[in-house]
Amino acid sequence: MDFRRIKIIFILTFAALNIYLLSVLLEKNATTLSFGSESTTLNIEEAMKADDISFPTLSTDQEKIPLLKTDKGGSLETDQSKLVNQTTVFEDGVLSSILSNPIPLEIDAGDLMIVDRTPITDFMLQGNVLYGSEYTFLTYLPLRRQLVYAQVANNIPIGDSTGSITFNLDPDYEVISYEQTFAGVAEVQGSSRTVISQKRAVEALYLNNQIPANSTVRTVQLTYYRTLSLSDMDIYSPMWYIEIEIENAPVEIRRVDALTGSIITTSSVSLPSAEAQVKAKTATSSALLLEEEDSSETDNEVD
Repeated sequence: MDFRRIKIIFILTFAALNIYLLSVLLEKNATTLSFGSESTTLNIEEAMKADDISFPTLSTDQEKIPLLKTDKGGSLETDQSKLVNQTTVFEDGVLSSILSNPIPLEIDAGDLMIVDRTPITDFMLQGNVLYGSEYTFLTYLPLRRQLVYAQVANNIPIGDSTGSITFNLDPDYEVISYEQTFAGVAEVQGSSRTVISQKRAVEALYLNNQIPANSTVRTVQLTYYRTLSLSDMDIYSPMWYIEIEIENAPVEIRRVDALTGSIITTSSVSLPSAEAQVKAKTATSSALLLEEEDSSETDNEVD
C-alpha cells in the first residue's frame, strides 16, 4: 500500500475543506464596500435626505465583537412537555405553541402600537416559555401583528430566525400563539474583531439600493447571525440588523455583515452533506485560526 500517496491525498482534502470553510465565513454574496473620506460620507447623508429618507443619529463608534460557537441540542423538543396551558408541536427545529388562554395587550388605537409589553414579559419569565429569560424584545411588526423576541448571546441578540420567539396577535390584539427557535448554549470563539459602525452599515445599504426613497430607517442594532452550520454546532458572526419603514407597507428588514460591510442575502450557510460535515469538524479549528490571522487586514479596511 502506498502510504505516501494516501498521506498526500489526505493533506490535499483537508486543505480544500479549510479553503471552503474560510470562504463561507468571509464571502457574503456581495462585494465588500470601501468607504471614502469624511466628505464622501457627508455626501451620502445629503443624498439620502434628498431621497426623503429619514434616519436617526447614526453612531460612528466601532466595537470589537468575537465570533460565537453554539452547541446544538434537542432542548426545545425534549422540554416541551414541561409547558402547560398550551398545545405544542416541534418540527424542523421550531417549537410551535397555541395558547389555551390568550394574553390581552393594550394598544394605542391611533397607530396600533403596543402600549405595554409587560404581560408578555411576565408570561415568559413565569416558566410559560422555555428559556424565556434568555430572550429580549427585538421588534414589533404592526401590519403582521407580530412581536419578535431574540435570544441573547454574549450580551448581544441573535438577529436571524435561529434564536427567536415570534408572538402572534389576533384581530383583538391578544397573543394567541408563538413560534420559538433556540440556538443553543453560546461560547466565545477566538479574539474580538472590529466591526463597522452604524453609519457605515446604513451607507452600505443605501449604496446598494437597499433603502427606497420616501422611507424611514427606524432601527439599526448590532446582533449576531449564523454563518456556518455543522451537524452538532453553529458559528455566529456580528451583523447589523436594520429595519426600514415605508408608509402602509410591512417593515422591511435588512442585514449587513458587521465585519465586511457586505449585504447579507442568506440567513445561514450549511455544508452540503453529512459526510462533509463529519470531515469539516476536524478542519473547523484551522479555518477559524486562518480567519483570526486575516482580521488585521479586515481592520485596516474599516475606518
